[in-house]
Amino acid sequence: MGEARLKDRRSRGVSPVIATIILSAAVITIGAAVWNYSQGAATVIANDYVNGTLDLLKEVTERFTIEHVSNNTVGSIMYVWIFNFGDVDITVDLYANATGKYSSTLGTNIASGDLVKIDVSFEGAPLQVDDEVALKVHSRRQNNVYYTYYVT
Repeated sequence: MGEARLKDRRSRGVSPVIATIILSAAVITIGAAVWNYSQGAATVIANDYVNGTLDLLKEVTERFTIEHVSNNTVGSIMYVWIFNFGDVDITVDLYANATGKYSSTLGTNIASGDLVKIDVSFEGAPLQVDDEVALKVHSRRQNNVYYTYYVT
């Protein structure tokens, strides 16, 4: 009779109370892992949204213009003054096209409120009087300013 009782105890398994505690702990652990993952993903998405909105705000508040253009007497250099009247600092690229004569100046930084002179070189093919030069100033935030200059 002692053997039967011992065998009966071994085959019974875990009591219902302990099984419930183990299952509850497993569910809580899995729930906490899912909560942490979703909270991290939501934080990343929210930060990306905020950063994108701030970048868009800088793009919208970026303001600049070509203030003045002139050239030297030989026609090999053109001087372009760009004024940044916006609230943010900008980086611009200047492209000049004068009927087969091309020139560019890349990566000019202009602080907010500054007027900067950029020298555009046409040394290989100097400009002639009455040449039409199409200027494009392109900012790194995708804003553009266009200007047409006639060589004097």
